[in-house]
Amino acid sequence: MAGAVHCAPVFAQSTQQAATDDSQTDSTSSEGQEIVVTGRAGNDERKKVDTSYAISTITQQDLQMRAPIGLANALKQVPGFYVTSTSGEISNGLRVRGIPSDGYQTVALLEDGIPIQADPGLGWLNGDQSLRLDQTVERIEVVRGGPSSIFYSNAPGAAINFITRRGTDHVEGELRYEGANYNSHRLDGWLSGPIGSSDWRFLAGGYYRLSDGQHHVGYKLDKGGQFRVNVSRDFDHGSVMFGVKRIDEKVGNWRGGVYTTDADGDVVSVPGFDDRRDAIAGPDTRYFDFLTPDGPYRFDASTNATVRLTQLTFDANYDLSDRFKVEERARYRTSWTRRNEVTLYNVAKASDLLTSLYGNAVNADAGQSLGLFYRNTGTEFGYANQNGNGLALVDLARSHTVPLDEFITDTRVTGNLDALGHHDLALGFYFANVNEEYNVNSAAILTDVTDNASVLDAYLLDAEGNKIYQFTDNGVAQYGAEFANSSGESDTIAVYASDEWQLTPKLRLDAGIRWEQIRTTGQVEGRETVDLDQSPTAADDSVAVGNGIFTPFSRKFDHTSWTVGANYQFQPDWGLFLRYTDAFRLPSISSFITNAGADPVVQTMNFLEGGIKFSRPTFDFYLTGFRSIYNSYEIDDYREEADGTLEPFRVFGDTRTWGTELEATWRPVDWFDLHGSWTWQDARFSSFVFTNSDGVLTDYSHHKLNGVPANIFRLTPGFNLFDRKLRLQADVNYNGDLYTDVANDIRLPSYWTLDIDASYNVTPRLQLNLIVENVTNTFGLVNGNPRAGTIDNSEAGQAIFIGSSLAARSFRGAITYRF
Repeated sequence: MAGAVHCAPVFAQSTQQAATDDSQTDSTSSEGQEIVVTGRAGNDERKKVDTSYAISTITQQDLQMRAPIGLANALKQVPGFYVTSTSGEISNGLRVRGIPSDGYQTVALLEDGIPIQADPGLGWLNGDQSLRLDQTVERIEVVRGGPSSIFYSNAPGAAINFITRRGTDHVEGELRYEGANYNSHRLDGWLSGPIGSSDWRFLAGGYYRLSDGQHHVGYKLDKGGQFRVNVSRDFDHGSVMFGVKRIDEKVGNWRGGVYTTDADGDVVSVPGFDDRRDAIAGPDTRYFDFLTPDGPYRFDASTNATVRLTQLTFDANYDLSDRFKVEERARYRTSWTRRNEVTLYNVAKASDLLTSLYGNAVNADAGQSLGLFYRNTGTEFGYANQNGNGLALVDLARSHTVPLDEFITDTRVTGNLDALGHHDLALGFYFANVNEEYNVNSAAILTDVTDNASVLDAYLLDAEGNKIYQFTDNGVAQYGAEFANSSGESDTIAVYASDEWQLTPKLRLDAGIRWEQIRTTGQVEGRETVDLDQSPTAADDSVAVGNGIFTPFSRKFDHTSWTVGANYQFQPDWGLFLRYTDAFRLPSISSFITNAGADPVVQTMNFLEGGIKFSRPTFDFYLTGFRSIYNSYEIDDYREEADGTLEPFRVFGDTRTWGTELEATWRPVDWFDLHGSWTWQDARFSSFVFTNSDGVLTDYSHHKLNGVPANIFRLTPGFNLFDRKLRLQADVNYNGDLYTDVANDIRLPSYWTLDIDASYNVTPRLQLNLIVENVTNTFGLVNGNPRAGTIDNSEAGQAIFIGSSLAARSFRGAITYRF
């Protein structure tokens, strides 16, 4: 591999020059001529059009124009990807080529060629919680399939490489302020240059922001930022870099809204609640004192997703000879993450919800009934049409804490030799040590359904309507609805090799192999349900707590991945490729963190892909067909136990997806360009048999995969005006309909959205930006309610249901000064 981060010479233009030229990259240069550094063997440069796998590049221009908030938003333009970003900036989902795994389980998230998190699919610690986008990121390279599973761990679907800036020969930098219509203020900046008169260079930069968020809850959702600094030096026969990054920030995490359908059958918000802007969370649901055997646990929803992360990075390479060099990348990371949130769990007409929760306690013969009252005012809930909807919610006030320490090293020898043709070679060794803790405490609470909902208390009433018993404790229906206390450690080792064999000037054969092993150890505290007897209410009568008995786990897994591919380059700008890959994902600490007795399996996959590539200065065209087979796909779901607590369980199935990816750019004239991407996929379960909670065996084989739309489309026309000082572009997006459950009972309809971006270079140093998202204020539903069941969803056929939709139209403006 040509050094996943050793790319500065390729992009060694000055920042001031970039200010003039970079904003028009799409209209003046051919994408296929970009030098690829991710997923490569050998030291020779390779252009995008020459690769035997699908790769997309998100340029600095793209990042500057769209200023994506969060990883998911940045990756929306990548064909083959389906991303959901309705949770906000973090804790979102990404599915690659029909692979239905949640979060980022099947992709490697890299920063300068080394993982930012050894396993980006940890429970309650998605990789996007450990990564922030700012102006220190130079570009993003995305390798789909192919060599990603050879060079990187946990990457059968893709490798996503965030390539950051390095120090420059002259002092230069950038300062950017961005404001938004939802009271968001953000300051980005970076500075680089030489250290005195030495050969060392430095880069320092980051951001700080304050924001109410697009779903305002009455307190600051986003606060904090990121800072990084690196020093680097080039030698006659190599280079070295030391880097430090710190994230200290809390980020909002929207947990969905409440929906119904109108007379035409279209999904809409329920009366009194606008899901594009409103949030159930608010000042009244911010604080709770959870009752526990060890005393009260203070819950504060404004903690949001708090991340405190320190990352140390070392990157070096040395030329062993004219043909071979050794590369070493190492990263140590320590972090503490807590996610406090109010998550919607169950919604119904208030009277029906009360009956389902407490109906067994009513003596109808004595004239007793149930009553619902506002906690703070004592006012009785108006059942018929309170808030215009008469609905009540069971929410989960959840607190998940995940401390994580890990060390990763990747040592690689790359080079080339001539023997029956030309070979670009790589041989590497990978090691990762991970230590994780996992702690959960939550409570079920009652609220109404309105913006910044109010907390409710439930009572038993006598025949005269007097309160004779209180079921809830200051709005808490049940303490200890969830509990976990566990810790684990894993050691992963891998060896891998790759050869890109140029048989003739036109024909190249590529092959790679990776063997990987993981050893996991740890312990999980057992759980019991107790009556705390700390409250006169029923809220603490059945509380899940630790029993003090820790069950150890110790398991080892290993597997081998391999790939073979061929590339035939008819002309420098025209070629074909074909590739087969056998890949896997090993179990990890997360497989045992809630169940020491779990029996996970190695999830195996195989992929077939082939494509046509064409790249000329006025036109780029990449068409890839693929087939993805995923064996032993693991679905994590929940069952509600008889005591009301939630018990996780796992089910396995096999899937098969056929699909195509198309990515093209047309530049007919200097002032206009058109970029498009389209993904079509037929994704289904090839085998899925499930026994539900009633003991009924159901065969869902051949059902469509949940969470995978058949069609995803984006078209981006762009205009360069006024001597190329003004850039205008629009993203026309289409997301096809999809099912949210394996049973295919809940279908989310398709939708179109429009985003508009503009940049204007006032001077070569001063730039203005405008970003308008969801211009048409589209109401797009993208998620259902996973807490109602991923397999058989209990909300199927219901008139009222929980889900997540797009945020309302938003405006962001930025001013950037480069020097």
